[in-house]
Amino acid sequence: MICPHCQQNLLYRERPDRTCSKCHRRFALDPRTNSLGLSDLRIQRLMAKLTDGGRLKITLDQLGTAAVRKKQKSSSGGIAAAIGCTVIGVPAGVGLLAVGAATSGDGGILSVFGVLILIFLVISVISSLRSGGRGRGDTLLSAFRTALLTDWKPLYGALPHGVVDDSAHRGVHHPDRARVALLCPDRAVLAFLSANDIPERYGIALAAESRQLPGVLPVLVLHDASADGCGLVVRTREELPGRRVVDAGLPPRAVMNVKGAPTARVARPARDLIAWLGGGGTLTKAELDWLAKGWTVPLTAVRPAKLVDAVTRTAHRVATMDEADPARRGAEAVGFLTWPPGGGAGR
Repeated sequence: MICPHCQQNLLYRERPDRTCSKCHRRFALDPRTNSLGLSDLRIQRLMAKLTDGGRLKITLDQLGTAAVRKKQKSSSGGIAAAIGCTVIGVPAGVGLLAVGAATSGDGGILSVFGVLILIFLVISVISSLRSGGRGRGDTLLSAFRTALLTDWKPLYGALPHGVVDDSAHRGVHHPDRARVALLCPDRAVLAFLSANDIPERYGIALAAESRQLPGVLPVLVLHDASADGCGLVVRTREELPGRRVVDAGLPPRAVMNVKGAPTARVARPARDLIAWLGGGGTLTKAELDWLAKGWTVPLTAVRPAKLVDAVTRTAHRVATMDEADPARRGAEAVGFLTWPPGGGAGR
């Protein structure tokens, strides 16, 4: 690895106890010893990209989502590996069974081996398909937070410059003279918007729950590309009849066919939830099928600069949109936030 202080390339034996043998200074993260394979320089490079060269502040969860992305993607390779083993293993197992059945004497042993191979393959494939990486993202993100709070912060005296800890954010921020309200259940995203003074600069009241929404302002609903996220839009419209509720994204169509989008698997949503979403008429069959499989993309994976731009543009458009505008309903239904072309948050 490269020493973050003197830029010297160090072998593992040349950096005992996370200390550079060239400049004798300590560093926080050794890719050889931390479970995420992270280094101080990788964190610094990610910070430069995600903060738009220092223009923005970001949260721990946004940094963590980008930092563990490759690790999460590699963990999802279990399904592909299981399929590959099946392609090789099934013919081998069937072949042993056939040879065993046609051979007297020791043929029974070959048949037993064939059966064992097939049983092992069935268990492996079922396990891989059921898990699909579910829950892995939360575990990796927790490991990242631990690394930054227990290794980085004690050594450098603070989190990386430009990173805010979102754990203490209350999930509500009502500035004076707000023009629109934004409902988002992800407190990391709300903390990110607050840290960059978006509520005051653009007149946006923030809330994590519908009961925290102020007055009769039009409401933007910002959500993950997930069944629960899409359901939040429908539930909010039901809870606030007559109130203007706009889907600000992230819609499934913006990510489900994008190469490199950081998709993750969660528990499959209930069939009733998918049927209910289908009755809303705003999601296509392809989107419903994608959601039904448990796929999701979190808001924290959206490039921070893109997220700010989408939120502020949408807030301005909704605040100034004429109630009689015939395009209004269509815009409110489809979601304003789209995925950046050419990849995801870390690019």
